[in-house]
Amino acid sequence: MKFFILSLFLFPLLIMADNYTDSLNYKLYKASDKDKISILNELNIHFRTSDPDKALSYSKFAYSLAIKLKDSSGIAFSLKNSGLAYYFMGDFKKASVYTIQSLTFYNALDDEKGISACNNNLGLFYTDFGQYAKAISFFQKSLNIDIKKQDTSGIAASLNNIGQVYQIQGNYTKALDYYKKSLALSQIVTDDYNTGLTLINIGALYNKNKQYKKSIIYYERALEIFTKLNDTYNIALCYSNIGDSMLGDGEIENAKSILDKALFLRKKIDDKNGIAITLRNIGDYFEARNEDDSALNYFFQSMILELKQNNIADVATLLNDRGNHYFKKGEYETAIGFFLNSFEFAREINSPLIIRDDYSGLAEAYAKLKDFENAYKYSKLFSEISDSLNALNSGLFSNDTNIIKPNKNATTKTSTGKSAETQGIPYNSILKWTFLILFISTGILYIRERRRNINRQK
Repeated sequence: MKFFILSLFLFPLLIMADNYTDSLNYKLYKASDKDKISILNELNIHFRTSDPDKALSYSKFAYSLAIKLKDSSGIAFSLKNSGLAYYFMGDFKKASVYTIQSLTFYNALDDEKGISACNNNLGLFYTDFGQYAKAISFFQKSLNIDIKKQDTSGIAASLNNIGQVYQIQGNYTKALDYYKKSLALSQIVTDDYNTGLTLINIGALYNKNKQYKKSIIYYERALEIFTKLNDTYNIALCYSNIGDSMLGDGEIENAKSILDKALFLRKKIDDKNGIAITLRNIGDYFEARNEDDSALNYFFQSMILELKQNNIADVATLLNDRGNHYFKKGEYETAIGFFLNSFEFAREINSPLIIRDDYSGLAEAYAKLKDFENAYKYSKLFSEISDSLNALNSGLFSNDTNIIKPNKNATTKTSTGKSAETQGIPYNSILKWTFLILFISTGILYIRERRRNINRQK
């Protein structure tokens, strides 16, 4: 019943959003060219996550007016917002180009707020590129400026983003420390948006450590916040993450209804990356019900979207999931193929967590095939990387009882392994997998040519 009541908020979201944009468009009609630059950029911000194409058209129009008026500040702001529109479209190369151009203008203006924002956003892009040292360097530059300016919301956002990088690298203890600091600052200044994002990231840590009930508490709290903010993008993210944690906790049928809500909203705003993740989770649902053909169909749809968006980490996770699935079915050679493909992608972004899981899967699969040489090789690699990660995370969650109050509610995109009965693959599934393996191999080469939980942009 709790989730049904929350879903009643979905319908008013679009009505409220329409009223807001109508008001801005009315102001735009009457405004001077100078004021139009600000209004157009405000429209960009409003549509950035729900309709990045429309957002880009607004910021580009603002840019043309700023050029006409020789308004350097307007030029910088419009370039920055165009960069973020490209980011949400999945074009990270253009996002970087526009942001660097914006940073050049902000540096010339000695505008520290703009400089901080651009450095923060470049940190987001390099996080997606898998260049984590560079990402932290940009976030740290942004953080230093925010500390100097005593910008509490900016400090909180930077801390949250640095925590996200450490989380991706598997340093959960350090990530949680940054999240706690970010959350405390966000709550002091009543920054609900960053509070919601940080709750999502803390929920993700619990999910990754298989503490699903606790992760749902954080996701539901974040959902409550983003519902009040009428933020459809993050409402959908919360639903997807709640559904994923419910799958992990064995609440199979409840999870499906929540995931359907997430998919509906994500399709509504054309969030391609989010759609791919939710499709994967729905595939997990059908896998848990031993409906292999349906699971395969959702996996296939998700993989195509992920490859198109260059979402390397998600592709690697998908492939590892499939490897685990076929290992449980006793199809060890097929499992090895998926683990090796997953490893190729994980190595591209130097993801120790996924690499560790791939080593584990390969060691077990080779052992089942009595290929003890390879089993020992991957077992040794697994042991080395696990020891390294365990050393980073000893004592995680040992003193976290006061992060949020128990009666508050709060989400991540993670995958869950499900048990399934052993059965053969139907002929039409074999054809799909043959095409998919070719598609994945091509995708690896394609991504190497191009190079891309929740971060806070500025």
